[in-house]
Amino acid sequence: MFETVFYFPWEVSLILFIQSTFPGFVFGFFQIIAEVVSKNVLALLFISIYLAYNKDWGRFTLLSLGVAGVCCEFIKLTVARLRPYAAVDKVKCIYANVAGQNPMNFKIQGYSFPSGHSMMATNLFLAIPVYLRNMKYVAIGLIGVFIVALSRVGLGVHFPTDTIAGFIIALAIILILSRIYDKIEYRTHLYLGISILSFVGILFCPAINYIKYVSLVLGISLGFLVEEKYVNFENPKSRRDAIVRLVGAIILFILLFGIIPKLLGNGDVVACIKYSLFTFIMLAIYPLAFKKMDNDG
Repeated sequence: MFETVFYFPWEVSLILFIQSTFPGFVFGFFQIIAEVVSKNVLALLFISIYLAYNKDWGRFTLLSLGVAGVCCEFIKLTVARLRPYAAVDKVKCIYANVAGQNPMNFKIQGYSFPSGHSMMATNLFLAIPVYLRNMKYVAIGLIGVFIVALSRVGLGVHFPTDTIAGFIIALAIILILSRIYDKIEYRTHLYLGISILSFVGILFCPAINYIKYVSLVLGISLGFLVEEKYVNFENPKSRRDAIVRLVGAIILFILLFGIIPKLLGNGDVVACIKYSLFTFIMLAIYPLAFKKMDNDG
């Protein structure tokens, strides 16, 4: 793959300033952020909101996360921008994007532009506030996004423009979806449209990392389609219902996304199955048990 190197001088100066002046404990905090703001953690959080708190909020956050992920990964693989520590000798890789793996293996580590963590942080902190049009929480959310973006720059894995681009892409998708989501009478068209466009992208970007995100979007879209047509569960009516649903979701999530993939080998095919089939099970099949839970209660 043809890899690119481009940056503004101020970006390098900012990275070097952070790495040379911030105390060590700050970078420890940055590493914690890197682990917490991840696909699996956000997926579990948003699925939990969908199943055990507010169905509409969960749908919106999951859909925006999936669409933003597809867009960011497509651009990331197309641009193939080297990470700062690979492009600039003085920049240190304090904590690799995929910990414990060779920082120079970009098939594993991924490329730099745009920042996936900044994209995910934007979904984490801003998706629901923007959807609800709550400007107070939007302002608070922006602080969270800034901290995550700062951590990626400080760890030497992203240029500042990577984080800005990840933020802009995710925010644009959140704003667009927030305008049209509740106005579309037949969301089937929205889900199918997103899935088809994602599949078309494979023609131009057949890399496995992109296909994994397409698998995630497919699992989310088909999950919502089947749930809305055949299940149509309601939000929990009591705290007890919410807790029971949440505990079940966590156990099932650990089984489907943690234990089974390890038993099967955690290869690329298994990853695609995990993101598509297992996501579908969480969103459409697991809710079938809610009526029985409610009746037993």
